[in-house]
Amino acid sequence: MFKKTAIITGIALAMSAGAQADYDWELGAGYTAGKLEGKLKFNGQEVEKEDLDTDQYALSGTWYMETVDTSNGPLGEAAFLDHASNITLAFGDGKVRFNNENNDDEQSYEASMRYVAEGPGWKLSGWLVDLSAMRAEPENEKIDQYNVGVGKYITDNTTLVLNYESTSLNNGNGSGVDSYGGTVEHFFAFGDGGLKAEGNFARTYLNNADDIDSYGVSATYYLSNNLGFGANWEQLEQSGYEINQFGVSAEWFINESFAVSLSYMDQEADNIRNFEQVGDKLEVTNEELAISGLFRF
Repeated sequence: MFKKTAIITGIALAMSAGAQADYDWELGAGYTAGKLEGKLKFNGQEVEKEDLDTDQYALSGTWYMETVDTSNGPLGEAAFLDHASNITLAFGDGKVRFNNENNDDEQSYEASMRYVAEGPGWKLSGWLVDLSAMRAEPENEKIDQYNVGVGKYITDNTTLVLNYESTSLNNGNGSGVDSYGGTVEHFFAFGDGGLKAEGNFARTYLNNADDIDSYGVSATYYLSNNLGFGANWEQLEQSGYEINQFGVSAEWFINESFAVSLSYMDQEADNIRNFEQVGDKLEVTNEELAISGLFRF
């Protein structure tokens, strides 16, 4: 009863907060429930099945180097439209249940930043740099991931960013992969609302294996400055195998300081076969449902 009262009180306080056009900080919290199912079939008959359930919690904090102006469009795109530089710290904690058996918790830590060069007469005005470092610690493993992105605001509402990402296991003592790609984002203004569109591509290089190519598109339609609905699609290809991912989302700013969002993702692997044993086929599906809240001040 106390937990329910605390949640209701917190939402009520957020809704009653006075309008705040600008902000310097963001605090976020979220929960994601996932289910991964794998089936091994031989000549169309299921011979083995594995289930994996996940529960993940996340906390994040973002500091903007200059106060963000929210008057340029939808509240969900305020930082993008204001060309805001920022630093973010995030922490995640989760539990994996394999075939209904509890496994150890998994933690992740991430630090990231975007710096946008702005200023009258600056030769590099509009150029931007993205940096991030992430450490994930699943059971008996350590995964380190680093990302560097360099890009530019081509127009006030358009960015093009080229990325390099490196991932390694166990402090570099395990296998590692390198990925190169790019992202284009553009916001179409429609008065009170608009459309945010994004396209991305990447190629991942693996040792002793074929490269992985990925492509993705996403769009968020804002009915007003406070409410947006999104959809996304991504495909990964390797040696004729395909993994397709679809997602939908919704975000509602109850007021200019507090937002809630809900998202769903479905991922399916297609045409994954074991050619050493003709007739074997692996079918994999992965679903996630996430809810989160965001507070600005």
